[in-house]
Amino acid sequence: MTKKALGRGLDALISGGVVRSVAADVPQREVPIRPPMSPPAVPSAETPRGDEVLHLDINSIEPSPFQPRSEFDPEHLKELADSIRQRGVIQPLLVRVRRGPDGATRYELIAGERRWRAAREAGMTVLPAIVRAATDEEVLEMALIENLQREDLNPLEEARAYEQLAMRFGLTQEQIAEKVGKNRATVANAIRLLALPSEVQSWLSNGQLTVGHAKAILGLTVAEEQRLVAERVLRRNLTVRETEQLVEQLKGEAKARSGTAPALKSPHIQTIEERLRQKLGTQVNLRHGKKKGRIEIEYYGNDDLARLLGMLGIEDL
Repeated sequence: MTKKALGRGLDALISGGVVRSVAADVPQREVPIRPPMSPPAVPSAETPRGDEVLHLDINSIEPSPFQPRSEFDPEHLKELADSIRQRGVIQPLLVRVRRGPDGATRYELIAGERRWRAAREAGMTVLPAIVRAATDEEVLEMALIENLQREDLNPLEEARAYEQLAMRFGLTQEQIAEKVGKNRATVANAIRLLALPSEVQSWLSNGQLTVGHAKAILGLTVAEEQRLVAERVLRRNLTVRETEQLVEQLKGEAKARSGTAPALKSPHIQTIEERLRQKLGTQVNLRHGKKKGRIEIEYYGNDDLARLLGMLGIEDL
């Protein structure tokens, strides 16, 4: 399946379209490991210099608080550091000017934190960089898009970035989806992962659980039940389908204890349920009788309801 382009890309994220692509359009020039004898003067906060590559003191560069990545693989950083020792930093960092507490000029990373970390490990003192003027929202968008383009984020880092766009900047899930080139269901399902217990989130973050497992576990509403099911998945090495069946079994047992035990579902009905879940991006329960039946579709908040209504061709009320 062809991968959908990432929304507007990076060209529209800075007014005037000055950024064309963090990953591809930054000038691909080799920069020597050692700084030039007379480094170019750095720009002031008021006068970014387009695409000019400047050589900045590595200690004047600091990571962005809007970086969606919270984990950097030590082995991959070591490999990149070894490469930088041999060839230098080929692709300049993207930064914006900030003022330090003492009034000194500082540079906050927009894109390239992995290169910056590896360069520090490689012992470099000067790095090539391009300065941009960017708002906080634009910095978060560009950092998120850069990582999504390279598939560097784990599911929870991606979810937290979406949540930050929603909570900090007031964007709807539809707006977030448009910016990053995802469909709304993908964004909604990602944000739902943040409702899992912290222990389950940790297993998802380190790859012990997949997103498919997590989505199935979200079919349960009690945090302790979610944690226990996740533990069982890890203990028994259950597949996603087996996890879904386990969750449905537990939900059925809960209904039986309350005196409303559901009838056993045929494989055909279970297949229809699964196809509806995949199509709608949420939990679906199909109750099929001889003459009539009922379809229950779960949603998680107003945005998710609006998404489902849109898929059904109904205008959001």
